[in-house]
Amino acid sequence: MTRSQTARCVALTALILVPAQAGLRAADQEPEGNPQFLQQSWNPRERAWFYGASQGSQIMPYAWFMSLERPDDDALFVADGLARFGYLPNPYDGELGSIRTGLPIGFVKDVDDRGEWIGMTCAACHVNRVDLRGRSILIDGGPSDADMFAFIEELGRAVAQTADDTARFERFARRVIPPELSAPSKDPSEADRRRLRASLTRFAEDFSRYVASSRTTVPWGPARLDAFGMIFNRATGIDLRDPHNIAPPDAPVSYPFLWDTSWHDRVQWNGSAPNGLAVERLGRNVGEVLGVFARTDIREPTLPPLWFETSADRVNLLRIENQLGALTAPAWPDRIAPRTEAQKRDAAAGKAHYDRYCVSCHAIAPTGANRTQTVTLTPLAEIGTDARMATNAVSRRARTGILAGVRMPFLATTPPLAAETSSLELVSTLVAGAILAPIDRGPDPSGIGADQAIILDRLLKRGTAALESRNEMLNDVSTAGGKGLVADFIDARRDRDLLVYKARPLNGIWATGPYLHNGSVPNLYELLLPSARRSRTFRVGSRELDEDRIGFRSDIGPFLFDTALPGNANAGHEGPAYGTEQLDDVQRRQLLEYLRTL
Repeated sequence: MTRSQTARCVALTALILVPAQAGLRAADQEPEGNPQFLQQSWNPRERAWFYGASQGSQIMPYAWFMSLERPDDDALFVADGLARFGYLPNPYDGELGSIRTGLPIGFVKDVDDRGEWIGMTCAACHVNRVDLRGRSILIDGGPSDADMFAFIEELGRAVAQTADDTARFERFARRVIPPELSAPSKDPSEADRRRLRASLTRFAEDFSRYVASSRTTVPWGPARLDAFGMIFNRATGIDLRDPHNIAPPDAPVSYPFLWDTSWHDRVQWNGSAPNGLAVERLGRNVGEVLGVFARTDIREPTLPPLWFETSADRVNLLRIENQLGALTAPAWPDRIAPRTEAQKRDAAAGKAHYDRYCVSCHAIAPTGANRTQTVTLTPLAEIGTDARMATNAVSRRARTGILAGVRMPFLATTPPLAAETSSLELVSTLVAGAILAPIDRGPDPSGIGADQAIILDRLLKRGTAALESRNEMLNDVSTAGGKGLVADFIDARRDRDLLVYKARPLNGIWATGPYLHNGSVPNLYELLLPSARRSRTFRVGSRELDEDRIGFRSDIGPFLFDTALPGNANAGHEGPAYGTEQLDDVQRRQLLEYLRTL
């Protein structure tokens, strides 16, 4: 069975996504009232699962997170469902057989043999809400409007104050320590309190360093994150235990929208991640989890082949990717905001402008079972947009520490790691080690593509033989998924000109503002203007759609975006090739109406 066939194994997927005893709502029935959903090829069970599917992110013990109070307040940290950071209420919380938690979309209890943890899912960064004419619409796969740094910064202060303040800690301890483990008075014993406080204090110190390493002179604000910088810092600095590898994550980018991403030959804003093979897609997702609190135990190698124990849930990551392969773009909601006949005529005229100025880079997305897409990679000198993200990815260097001189993975074709290498290459190496760790549970084919199930089969532990033979993926050189594929995964990131930005199809673009890779242009209308006529500052954080200019309203919102600051430049994507000077305002409106239809 091919990936295109497995992407829509809905019947099998439903069996694994929702417990058999669940059934509070029919699979084709949405929650009543707001929010509403557009047709994006997922049913409610698939959507509900994606909103809470663990990927192995483990921020802190679940009981701690649910018991913390806000800094300088006695209200619980989670009391507002984290709405103050821009995270969205989960309409499926307590539905479809789940227990109500009050957690927003994208936050989940992750359970492993070490305990229960609070973690972030893909949906935390890749689901958004659009407010249109009094209706709220959830956009699956859309770029989040959340402010992640504000979240981790306040969380760090909450933990530190709880560890330092006796009264606050006592309230925390009574919530965390189960009554059955406490003294007859139902208060935690002195020994329990001492152990808990010591653990919390150590965590507070570690988390404080993490927040400090994530702080930059130019704030990200809502809807942006320096994903590469965070992954580099986490994997090569914190996990590899070398603070010299940590640098300010000062190149924030908009969260990319996910529909059709599984079908692109390359992903990431700079096209740095090959995406044609299942192992490449798994590598991309494991790397992402390493940046958002996956636990990774990197030890000095003693025996080949080398791998790392990690909390990254490779089984779920493959399921998530397979389900994302079925996600389609949201069409403009005519039932909520019907277009006029004049708008439809303008859209028809606008197609000619799109064909002249846009389609050479932004191809029309394929439809049907196989939506494989070769994306355009545009050199920085040609596109002219802010270069910081791409140049950071190329220029960041890292010390390899205990991994210096090691082949990773243990392959004859993989050269030993130098004492210092590019951060991107070192992260790729760490990702490969995380992928190769043998797993205990066998692959369940439901919800996983056939080519991905082969990978899992090769990662199964095989008895108690020597390490080299316990993991078939290290020995199998077949094209289905063996060590040759992992070697290719590493080699594909070497000797590449990464000073490019990716141009993808624009289907669903109306729901994904702000625009350009760094979110520096508030709406599509301004993107069609020369940069000198674009807003120098604008507000970010509103979800109310600007129907006229297509983007979120930029006159309201909690954050002021200043394009004069480093990493925030709004220049580029202009000139004769882009039509910014050639189009008059009537023609821009026509092109805008065509973009609305994609």
